[in-house]
Amino acid sequence: MENKEKYIISVVPLVKILLTRDQFFYYSFSKKIPTGSLVKIPLGKRNIEGITLSNKKNFPRLGNIKLRNISKIIEEKFLTSKQLNLAKFISDYYIVSLGTVMKSFIPKRIKSRKYKTESIKLKKTNEIRLTKEQKLAIKEITKKQKKYTPRNSHFLLYGKSSSGKTQVYFETIKKLISKNRQALILLPEITIASQEIERYENFFGEKKLSVNNQNIAVLHSKISKGKFYENWKNIKSGKTKIIIGTRQAIFAPFKNLKIIVVDEEQDISYKQWEMQPRYNAQVVAHELANKFKAKLILGSATPRISTYYKALKKEYKLLKLSELSHQSKKSKIVDLRNEHWKNWKKVKIVSPISKKLEAEIRYNLKYNQQIILFINHQGMSAFSACVNCKEVLTCPDCERALTYRKKGNYECLHCNFETGDFPTCPKCQEMVFKNVGLGTEKIESEIEKMFPGAKIARADSSSMKKSIKSQQKLWEDFSQKKIDILIGTQMIAKAWDIASVGLVGIIDADSLFSFPDFQTEENAFSLISQATGRTGRTRAKFFGKSIIQTYHPENQIIKWAVEKKYEKFYQYEIKERTLLSYPPFSKIIKLTFQDYSKEKTARETERIYNELSDINKNKFIKIFPSQDPLNPKIRGRYRKQIILKISENKSLSKKIEKIFHRLRNGWVIDVDPINII
Repeated sequence: MENKEKYIISVVPLVKILLTRDQFFYYSFSKKIPTGSLVKIPLGKRNIEGITLSNKKNFPRLGNIKLRNISKIIEEKFLTSKQLNLAKFISDYYIVSLGTVMKSFIPKRIKSRKYKTESIKLKKTNEIRLTKEQKLAIKEITKKQKKYTPRNSHFLLYGKSSSGKTQVYFETIKKLISKNRQALILLPEITIASQEIERYENFFGEKKLSVNNQNIAVLHSKISKGKFYENWKNIKSGKTKIIIGTRQAIFAPFKNLKIIVVDEEQDISYKQWEMQPRYNAQVVAHELANKFKAKLILGSATPRISTYYKALKKEYKLLKLSELSHQSKKSKIVDLRNEHWKNWKKVKIVSPISKKLEAEIRYNLKYNQQIILFINHQGMSAFSACVNCKEVLTCPDCERALTYRKKGNYECLHCNFETGDFPTCPKCQEMVFKNVGLGTEKIESEIEKMFPGAKIARADSSSMKKSIKSQQKLWEDFSQKKIDILIGTQMIAKAWDIASVGLVGIIDADSLFSFPDFQTEENAFSLISQATGRTGRTRAKFFGKSIIQTYHPENQIIKWAVEKKYEKFYQYEIKERTLLSYPPFSKIIKLTFQDYSKEKTARETERIYNELSDINKNKFIKIFPSQDPLNPKIRGRYRKQIILKISENKSLSKKIEKIFHRLRNGWVIDVDPINII
C-alpha cells in the first residue's frame, strides 16, 4: 500500500443509482472526513458532488484493488445526522435512489445579494381572548410527556374556517420555542406565504422575531437561490427560530426542532408528484417530528379522510375547535339549468355568471366589499373542437386538449406547447374552432364587460409567472383593497383571512367532480368548503355570502360542503372506502412506464405485470393489469401503468421489492399517489 495512513470513505453520489446496487461508493483520502460532509468525487468520467457516510482505516485488499481519491472537501458536516437519517427513510419508503433524495437536501450555494429591505410596519394587534377550546388545545399540545410517543405528541387540530386554529399555532409556538428551540410551519401554497409572514411578524413583533433580523426564515422555490442559502445557513446555526415554507422546507438543517405545524394538511400540494423523489411532506413531517421528539400539529377544516380515520383510532390526538365567528354566513346553490333553459327551450347566448351571482357582485361592489371568484381551470375554455368535423384540438406531444388563450392562440397546460395564431384541424384542415367550457381568462373577460369600473385581477399559474414578486404583489394588493374582484384557481381558495371579502362565487362546481378517481369527491368537498370559508371571517363587518353554481344542485357532496357538515361527508366516504378497500384501508403503489415507442411501452408493462403476478402469492396484495392512464402520452412519451393495492398494516413481499429494484430506466414508482388514473 502506497500510504498506510489513508482512510477509506463511503460516499453517496448526488445522482440516481440503480436500486439493485449499493447506494454508496468507497473512496480513499489522507484523513478522516466527518459524516455528512459535502465532497467532490470522480464517478466515471465526471466529477460530481457527494455526501460522506463513514470512515474506515485503510487495509490490504485482495487483488490489489485501487480506490479513487476524493477530489475535494467542499464543506465538512454539511448535512446533519438527522438529515442523513431522514434521507434514508425517504429513500426506503418511496423506493427511490438515496442520491436522488439527498440532492433535495443540498441548496445551491450562492451568496445572497444585499438588497435594501423595507421595514415592515407592524399592525397593532388587539389582545385576543382565547376560547375555552383554544386554551384546552394549547394546554394539551404543550403538556410535558414522560415518554415521547406519536400518540401523545401528534395532534389533529380540526376546526371549521374562522375557528382560531392559527391562534393556537401562535400560542403553542410561543410556549415551545424558548431556550433556542425552533418551529417549522409548512404551507401548501406559495400564495399563502406572504400572509403568514405578516401574521407571524405581527404576533411575535414585540419579541423582535422578524424576517429582517433573521429570526424568521422563509423557504420555498420562488425566493432567490442566494436568499434561500442564507436562510438555510441561519437555520443550521440556530439563529433562526421560526421557519415558514412549502414542502421543500422539510429538508432544512434544523438544529433543535421543537414543533412542526402542517397547515391545511388536506392539501394535495404537499405531495411532490411530478418528479423524484415523489414524497409527501406530511408523511416526512411525521418522521422528522419523531427524530427530534417534536410536537406535530396537523391543522385543517376538512382533514383528509385518512388523517381523520387515524385520529378516531387514536393514532393522533384529536382536538376540536368551534367556529369563532358569530356572523351568519349565507350560502346559495344556484341551479344553472334555470338560467340556460326557458320554457323548455335552450337559451342561445348564456353568461357563465348567473343572474344571482351578478346581483351579489353588484351589491358587494356598492358597499366596498371584495369578491373572490373561483374556477378550477385556466384559459378561455376547457377544450376546442373543429366546427366542421368535431375533432378536438390536441397537443401533438401530449394528446391532451389544448386550451384557448386570451391572446388568441392555443396552449397545452401540461408541456407549454403553443400553436401559431391560425391553427388548422389535423383531420380536415378547417381553421374555425368552437371553444367549450370555462377557464379563468374567460371569466375575467366576462367580468370586465359586466363591471367595467371594477378593479379586477386574475390568479393562476400563468398570471403568477415564476417570480415570488407576483405572489407578494397579489397578496399586498388584495389585502390593501386595491383589487375589487379576484378571479383564480385553487391557489386562492384556501387559508386567506381577509375580513373585507364579502362574497365568494364558485363558477362551476360540477367541474370538480369530472376527474374519475377515488379521491375526487374528497378533494371537491375540501375545495368547496375552503373556498366558501374565505368569506364571513371573524373580523368581518358584514355577513359573508357564497354562491355555488351547478347543473346538479341535488349533489349531496356539494350540499354537505356548503353546510360545512364534514362528519356527515366522512361517514359517507369511509363506507365507500371500506367497500372498495381504498386508503386508509390499503396502501397504493402506482408503477408507470414511459417511452417514445408505443409498442415498447405495452411490452414492458405487460412483462412486469406478468412477473409480479407470477410471484404474488399474498392475498393481501392485489395487482391490477397494465392500463392506459388518463393522459396516455405526455411530452412525446407513451405511458402505461400498473396499480398495486396492499391491505392495511401489510407490507410488500421481498420478492416484489426485488422486482421493483430491478426496474429498467423509464419506470416511475409512486408510493401513495395523488390519483390512480
